[in-house]
Amino acid sequence: MAVSLTRFKTARPGAGSGHVFQQWLIMTGVLVFVLWVAQQYNVLTTLVAGDMTRVSLLISLIFIVTWGYCGIRSAWLSRETARFERVIRDVDNGARLQRSDTGALTVDDRIQPESAASAYLASLLQLRSHRDGPPPDTVVDVLGERLAGAHEMGWFICGALIKLGLLGTVIGFIVMLATVNSTQSFDVAAIQQLLVGMSQGMRVALYTTLVGLTTSMVLSLQYLLLDRAADRLQARIVTFAQDQRLG
Repeated sequence: MAVSLTRFKTARPGAGSGHVFQQWLIMTGVLVFVLWVAQQYNVLTTLVAGDMTRVSLLISLIFIVTWGYCGIRSAWLSRETARFERVIRDVDNGARLQRSDTGALTVDDRIQPESAASAYLASLLQLRSHRDGPPPDTVVDVLGERLAGAHEMGWFICGALIKLGLLGTVIGFIVMLATVNSTQSFDVAAIQQLLVGMSQGMRVALYTTLVGLTTSMVLSLQYLLLDRAADRLQARIVTFAQDQRLG
């Protein structure tokens, strides 16, 4: 037996969460441009050549993979927003929200694509009709987890990039101390060798710290945008449900 709901006009706030993928594309373009300019001045080559531990390369690889995942999450949030906005348009045009026997959300008997919004609205319809579903607060928590729960790993990676940079700093200082400890005499040749070893260790310490801090800050900004987009979408979905007398 389907559960239906008569429509109410709902005010629609700005759809900022739908632009998160465009924001990611813009930031990707800016990053590519900055890297291209840096390479013109041999900055990237200097960073790679100066870090004998290859910690900077490891940090860069983790950053690239995580940045690509941010793009996937951005596209997913944009798709979720688009599907939710289709539901809003249908309801504003006189359609009725329903929950089918299979538990899916339907709008005038049209089954909606699976999304966080449709699952949330279907759960509220079940709670409204049978009172045998989870409490409303639990449903909201589940909605928030579906929209932003996957971002927790990203924030962990942001912190890990800084720690990897600090690890490179420690390794660099160890290289410097090892060079000093291995010095047996203080003639001109030995001092020159000492300075070369110390400068090599200093390069490792500074370059890895620079790469770790930079990648962490850029990635943190992207995850901040993702979190804000997920929060805005969740607020819109919950407000829409309240306007429809669902929760």
